[in-house]
Amino acid sequence: MNLKLQEMEGENLKLHKLLLQPAPTVTRTVAQVTTATATRVLEKVSTATATVTSKTPGPSFCVACGPSDELCSKYGAHNLARSRVYEGSNARFRRVIKNAMEGKPTKIGVIGGSISVGHGLTRFEDKWSIRFSEEWKQFFPNSKTTLVNGAVPATSSSYMSMCFGEHIDEDVDLVVVELSLNDERFDANIMQYEWLMRGILELPKHPAIIHLQAIGLGYGRIMIGGDTQASVSTYYDIPVVSIRNMLVQHIIKHSELDEYYFGTYPDPPRPDWTHVNLKGHIIMSDLLTAYTQRQICAVERQNTVEGTWHDPTHGKLPPAQNLEDVPRLRIFQRYDRETITPTVKPYCRSMQTTKGETDLIPIQTNGWKNFIPPQTPDKQYLMANNIGDVAKFDIEVGPIGQVRVTFLRSKVYGLGDAWCYVDDNKNGGRRLTSWWIHPSNLAHAEVVAEGVPPGKHVLTCEVMSETADPDGGHEFRLIAVDAS
Repeated sequence: MNLKLQEMEGENLKLHKLLLQPAPTVTRTVAQVTTATATRVLEKVSTATATVTSKTPGPSFCVACGPSDELCSKYGAHNLARSRVYEGSNARFRRVIKNAMEGKPTKIGVIGGSISVGHGLTRFEDKWSIRFSEEWKQFFPNSKTTLVNGAVPATSSSYMSMCFGEHIDEDVDLVVVELSLNDERFDANIMQYEWLMRGILELPKHPAIIHLQAIGLGYGRIMIGGDTQASVSTYYDIPVVSIRNMLVQHIIKHSELDEYYFGTYPDPPRPDWTHVNLKGHIIMSDLLTAYTQRQICAVERQNTVEGTWHDPTHGKLPPAQNLEDVPRLRIFQRYDRETITPTVKPYCRSMQTTKGETDLIPIQTNGWKNFIPPQTPDKQYLMANNIGDVAKFDIEVGPIGQVRVTFLRSKVYGLGDAWCYVDDNKNGGRRLTSWWIHPSNLAHAEVVAEGVPPGKHVLTCEVMSETADPDGGHEFRLIAVDAS
């Protein structure tokens, strides 16, 4: 690096030492809901009466920025406040916290891209997700905690919206979604992000979601997909926690800090402004931990402060018992009084599943083969190289009647085009173009058929003689097929 530690002065050196030093030993356990005796009576208001203790309820860190609030001491109240892009009611998250307090098990799922995979880190345990799950165990030692990391490099909401079941378990309690960098700022991607949110929220245990925004400065604009995702998150009352919101203006003002927070590519050595380094992972974990502390304290206040809100409008304001509901209309729909968006249980078969061996197996193939790139062994494709190579797949279509194919798009790999169609409707198929002008190599999902009757069907994909690649490439890398 050009920026050496010994050259750092003032706050930068202090921050470096803070990030890398072991956390102070403090009591964090929230093994069970605490109780308190009311000693101070608040004034009565027309809608509620409350009684609270003069002592702050909950663990010692609930005294905001007090002696035991180590994360406030580490980052400052102003930076923690900036990281909380949207809080909302936290109804689902607080339910998960209450269950953990009671000793019920907690399963945490992660949906994300290469940052959540740990790109550039040398140790498995340095990932933000591992660090956060360890903090969760300290908070709730009587709750058996399981972490399911379903992150996949170079993956966006367009793939995850229908294939998240290939990456997290159905019985998750909390899902942290980190896709803010891989989703480009197109309506189509944000629509898929919304389907992803609805799909997770409607899982059997009605899990809580936290939208975790990373920071990346190696793109065409500072504005990222996460900025448009946030509007969807707020619509579904999903909290948004952001390292980008906390750091970006400071890095812009002190540009030498890009080397401090980001990694480097090894060959040839050059800045990697798309993946945070260890310091970034520590901050992401700490921000989630600070947010969890904040909600633990809110739960403790609920348990020790007596009081019930009575709606003075008699139904014209939202009641608390409806806070976990999923809206019947999507944010991209026009308002009406009748439409109910159906619950989608997608059918997905993926080469990049994180739940064992791939289940994307053609029923008939000519020329296609499994392929793992030597330079990126964490990615796997079903690949064809020659014009006329054909693969057929069984699929099961749901009530929406839509069939999609996820494939790799890239400017540099010499990728070609494929024609995909359902059953015998070849003329009604779609051309999938792998080559594009953007510098990113990303998984991209595209609809190949709509209005397909529910039930079992056959999907066919064939490499075309036509190609958009300027060098005439025909290689096609298929990642997944899904139907809904």
